[in-house]
Amino acid sequence: MIDFEKHWYQLGGGSSSAIAEQFGLTDREFFDEVDRIVADDPPATLTSGELRRMRGVIRRRRWMAR
Repeated sequence: MIDFEKHWYQLGGGSSSAIAEQFGLTDREFFDEVDRIVADDPPATLTSGELRRMRGVIRRRRWMAR
């Protein structure tokens, strides 16, 4: 999930269809899980700026999936 989002966050996150196809989850379920993972164990391969931008995408996509 993190590798997927690391690839897509700069473009606003992966598409709903790609998320459903690859993970079998709704946008809300996917971004809830990615948010939990990032909060518990942030990827060491991301700079603090990249992590901040990724978290912004996660928040926005969770809000949009209400």
